[in-house]
Amino acid sequence: MESSSGYSYTTDAALWDDFLSGSKTAYAYLYDKYARTLYNYGYKIAQNRELTEDCLQDLFLAILETRERLGRTDSIKFYLMRALRREIVRRLNREQRFDHELDAIDFRIEFYYEPTWLDAQISQEQSTLLLHELNSLPARQKEALFLKYFDNLSYEEIAGVMGIEQSSVYKIVYKAIASLQKRMAPHVVILILSLIR
Repeated sequence: MESSSGYSYTTDAALWDDFLSGSKTAYAYLYDKYARTLYNYGYKIAQNRELTEDCLQDLFLAILETRERLGRTDSIKFYLMRALRREIVRRLNREQRFDHELDAIDFRIEFYYEPTWLDAQISQEQSTLLLHELNSLPARQKEALFLKYFDNLSYEEIAGVMGIEQSSVYKIVYKAIASLQKRMAPHVVILILSLIR
């Protein structure tokens, strides 16, 4: 039997190729590696646990059932995030929860930190204020910041996930950071970006 631990040092391209070739272990490793990240991202869009879980399960079932028709990829996370986002938006549209304007998505960001570390940096009141300022940004700006600073996607990958031009991603991220810097000190903005989850 194949060992999934052997995949921990494999490139995305090699892991995906193994999955496309029918490896059940590669498929299980894909799920273990990406499901939590995908759920975290999807929930920020859907704001509905059941819908997010359904879309995530459908995504993994779809790639399993159609793997012979899938293309190669060098970035599995990008590939799966783009597919999950598309499915969530499709379902929300079908449920008429919002129209086709992407800013209608209520993308919500939370902080992830060790309380003792953050408490040494800022007070609870400041933390609440920072989170409020971040979530007061337009949804597209929050989503782009999340993809850039939490998921470490490139600008090109963010453009692919969000379905916009790469030049638009640069503008969106720049505007978001500039907007935050107008309202708070630059070192605090850097702290915020390190806390996004």
